[in-house]
Amino acid sequence: MTFPKKNPKLEFESLVAKLESMILTGYFHPRERLIELNLAAALNVSRFWIRDALKILETRGLVTIVPYKGAMVSNLDEEIIEEIFQVRISLETLATRLACQNVKPADIRALRRMAKRIRESFELRDLEAMVASNANFHDYIFKLAGNQTLLQIINQLKARCHILRHSSWSSQAIVNRILMEHDEYVTALETKDTAKLDELARRHITHAKDFYLLQLHTRKALTSIGSGRGADERLS
Repeated sequence: MTFPKKNPKLEFESLVAKLESMILTGYFHPRERLIELNLAAALNVSRFWIRDALKILETRGLVTIVPYKGAMVSNLDEEIIEEIFQVRISLETLATRLACQNVKPADIRALRRMAKRIRESFELRDLEAMVASNANFHDYIFKLAGNQTLLQIINQLKARCHILRHSSWSSQAIVNRILMEHDEYVTALETKDTAKLDELARRHITHAKDFYLLQLHTRKALTSIGSGRGADERLS
């Protein structure tokens, strides 16, 4: 009996994909240290493969490697988040306009099913299914644009914003808006309403950003208040 030969290239690519997925799904948190020896043991690969994989993820903006300290999951400050979303809005506006030129009735039916699946996941309080279904919905639209370069850049920017991935889904009001806007997306594509699509491209993706930044500002304010109280207590 013969066994298929292992393909080191495919195995390494699988390792990179595994680590990327662990970051994007929140298994590792922003600023969490990624210790090569621990990862090598957990994933049953060499430390050198882990090191090379982390370098690739650094080029994708998911990992930060600090000399003499090692790697950690990347965090984004407010200025970088604003820059990324400024670019994303322009690219996603272009993508939806191109999709509008190519969409067919079968695509509209598929998108309606996807929108329904997102709503059902929300009603079941299945966060992971909601996030995955939402990603599938938007990926379907972007693929309709028929521009692989555009799709690749959008996905790279979305990956860099992984720390915002779950933020907006924790707000009932924002989720209700997102679900409503999915239906608006489908209707706008069906009726070729490019003005509406432009508006949605600007409005829809900013929910997560605005909610995350609100949480960030709140945490900073609470930390500042706490520090002030600590100083007052030491002086009293």
